[in-house]
Order: sequence, then structure tokens, then C-alpha cells
Amino acid sequence: MTRTLRTEGSAVVEWFAQRSFVATPVSSGPSALVVDEVEVAGVAVRRLWHTPLTIEPTPGPRNGSTLVLQAEGTVELSFVGGHMSDLDAGDALVYPETVLSCVTATQPSARIEIASPHRLLDEPTPLPGADDGPAWRALASTVNAILNGDHRVSIAVESALGHAIESLCAALVAGRPGTDAEGAGMRSAQATFAAATRLLIERAEDPHFTVEELADALRVSRQYLSRVFARRGSTPSAALRARRLELADALVGSGFPIAEIARRSGFVSARALSRARRERDSRVAQSWE
Repeated sequence: MTRTLRTEGSAVVEWFAQRSFVATPVSSGPSALVVDEVEVAGVAVRRLWHTPLTIEPTPGPRNGSTLVLQAEGTVELSFVGGHMSDLDAGDALVYPETVLSCVTATQPSARIEIASPHRLLDEPTPLPGADDGPAWRALASTVNAILNGDHRVSIAVESALGHAIESLCAALVAGRPGTDAEGAGMRSAQATFAAATRLLIERAEDPHFTVEELADALRVSRQYLSRVFARRGSTPSAALRARRLELADALVGSGFPIAEIARRSGFVSARALSRARRERDSRVAQSWE
């Protein structure tokens, strides 16, 4: 499951080049890189340690966001427009891939990078660090547990692990400075989406939980909530159904009868679960045509 690489010299530059980055050694000593990486349900997760480097993206289209947990050393990130952020050990930052200009490490640096296909926020944003709450450490521990394991897992387990990573990322994003004030009616679209994602995770197994209740809990209108999800190519009802299907998939090997799986995953009946699965499988099949 996890790909591990330990290399030095020109192979370090080549590794970054294969991922559309130009890496330039900062010091005169030998360059070295240690990286563990894996893709979990569409989310790329990597843990890197490297000697001093500057790392610049090559020209070309980029999508999604990267969330960084700095573990050792310090890095300086530069972004389009002149914005710069220094990350020390225990810090966290999320940024859209389209705005990154350069990463500079003048000393050996270790960090976790989580590359999501989704645009989590519209600009580079500091997030709660290791000393600001449990989310940083929970996310780092989850990532390390996945990267340190060498077990092959089922599609259902991989889906659940991917959802766990995205949920912890959402927790970090939701906990960034200023979101408490936004919760009183001034929440941004990004914070609304993060809070909605968290509530869907917590409440999806309740068959009586509806999109209307989700909007009420967030203190927004259903129309506004629909616009927030539309910006990300989805709808609240589709996200709720997808979460319930993930729960059901994770229970497939449990030995429970279909009716019990439906109940535990938030569907009102086994028929509703079967219908949701058929609709999902039909969409997947159409996407391959």
C-alpha cells in the first residue's frame, strides 16, 4: 500500500521532477530524500524528510489543495501575489495548488503533505497547530499509522480511511482562527462546507437526519447550503447519501443481514440501500462509457 523511497543526489531532483516540481539544493552538501507516500480513496498522502532545498512548481494546470503539517525544521512557502508563510515544527497550513510559488527549506525539514482533489479554501490559510487542539495530532497520527502499515486493505476499508483523513482535514479547517465568530451567522462558504462535512459524518447513520436538519444545525438556509455544495460539484443530499453508502460498504463483511446494514448506515430500509447502490453503480458505469 505504502511506497517508500530513500535516495540522494540527482535522484532527489528527479523525484520532484516526476511530480512537476523543480528542486534545487540550497547547501553544498549531498542532497537526500526520504519519502513515504500512498493514495487513499483519491487523497494523496506523503511524509517527507529532505535536506535543504528550494522547490518550485513547473508551469501547468494544477487543481485541488494541499494541507501541510510541519513536523521538523522550518520551511518558507511563497505564493502568487507575494504572500509568504513560515512553518515551524507543529504548524499547519492549507493552500490551493494554483497559488504556490516556492517552498524553501534552509535546514533539514520533515512534514506531512495531504493533497486533496478538492479546493478546501480559496487562499493560503494558517490552521490550528499541534498545541492548539487535538486535530493536528489526530491527523498526523492517522497518517503515520497508514504510512507505517504494509497491509493491503479492501475497497471499503480504503474508502473509510480516506473519509477519516478528509474529516480530520475538515476539523483543522473548521478550527482555524475566526471560525468561532463566523459560527454566529458570519461563517464563510468554506467554513460552512467544513462544518457541514463534519455534521454529515456525525449524523449520517441516523435515518431521520435530513438535509433540512443539516441546514438548521448550521443556521443557514437550504438554498444557501445547496449553493455551497454546488461550488464543489455536489449537493447536500448527494453528500449525505454518499456518506451512508460508505458506512454500508464498511459493514459488508460484518455478517449482518442487509436490513441491519441499512439500519446501521442510516437508510430507512434495505430497499432504500439497494436503490442507492444501484444508482451509484449506474453512474460509475456511465462514467466509463
